[in-house]
Amino acid sequence: MKKIISFAVISIMAVSAFATPSAKSFFFADSYMLRANGVEANYWNPAKLSANNDSDIWLPLGNSGVQISNNALDLDTYNFFVSADTLNAEGKERILKDMDGSIDFNSTANISLIGVTMGNTAISASGHFHGKGMLSEDFLRLALYGNTEEEYRFNKDTNNASALSYIDVTYGIGDIIVPYIPENIPQIKAGFAASLLTGIACVETHKFDVLFRSTEDEGASLDSDIELRTGVLGAGFKGMLGLYSEITPWLETGITVDNIAGFIKWGLSKDIIHYYASADSVYISNADTDIFTQGNERYKSGAFTTNLGTEMRLAALVKHKYATLSADWVQGFSNTVNSSKVGRLSFGAGFMPTPFLPLSLGISLPNSSNPLKVSYGLGLKSKSSEISLAIQSYDSLFPGYKSKGISFGTALRIWF
Repeated sequence: MKKIISFAVISIMAVSAFATPSAKSFFFADSYMLRANGVEANYWNPAKLSANNDSDIWLPLGNSGVQISNNALDLDTYNFFVSADTLNAEGKERILKDMDGSIDFNSTANISLIGVTMGNTAISASGHFHGKGMLSEDFLRLALYGNTEEEYRFNKDTNNASALSYIDVTYGIGDIIVPYIPENIPQIKAGFAASLLTGIACVETHKFDVLFRSTEDEGASLDSDIELRTGVLGAGFKGMLGLYSEITPWLETGITVDNIAGFIKWGLSKDIIHYYASADSVYISNADTDIFTQGNERYKSGAFTTNLGTEMRLAALVKHKYATLSADWVQGFSNTVNSSKVGRLSFGAGFMPTPFLPLSLGISLPNSSNPLKVSYGLGLKSKSSEISLAIQSYDSLFPGYKSKGISFGTALRIWF
């Protein structure tokens, strides 16, 4: 148990290029754009705000989710690494074998604060955390094997970390019929949402330059220059536009563009933390007498802004009395703390074997930035409320020692 807790803590601290606007998406592995209704439509597709013809309330902490994952280390490998007194060549290769150039850590969290729908409008507030980190395979190989090459260079492209936390207050309006659509084409509805953002804190890698050389003639030398930029308390904005159409009574399609003009400008505290280390011409014979310089310093930074990456989402939803099937494609236009230029595809299925027992299943296909994700959800539903729980596994069909991450989600809906 101690090892499992340590694994979770390290994953969070090492910090997704996989942002999830609300916890219920964990139930369907992020295939959720056309499933969201009521308050949640504020974050997924505001065009659907009145699609369910009911009003609902979002209670504090009732809809919350946490996700931690990485692309290389499963829990079994992590336990092997921390429990071994020494590592032989086989053990070192076990750690390195699943890395595709780097080890990537991802983490997100979403917490509902308050929300309510009023006809075709909604107002809501929620808390968000996004984090990601990357460490190059060569960096870890150097730490495990020592220097086997004369020169190693590391930069920010493959060695970085960033984290962002903020609270949004969002107003959305939907159910707007798009005019001038020919009568023989299914009706299209539009919606938009605007969010005022309060930044809590952020950290990002501003500079990462490390050079290590080792030759018989010149000895070993090191030149390391790392800067982290931090911010506390900021203000910002983001927008979302959405469209959806009910093609037939059993088929819906939709498109959204999120994080339009999204940014947080940091105001209260803006610092740069500088770490440095250097050594020149170090030999084993005189390692004790050679000079090794290291230290850190903190100084004020100029004003800076954290940009929220714009993402486009395409989705389709097939409906049946007892089951629903959905597919979502997400494409980011930049690599930021909450977005990725690597597109991702996910599928979701909902089942209603009885009116009071909704079940869910989701699969997100792997890509170069994210492992396979498989999610399972179970709920209890009445005429005026629904409570649900979900768990999600990474790179493994079921949560366990072969998982490279895990997610938990809770959802509570009350409507009237």
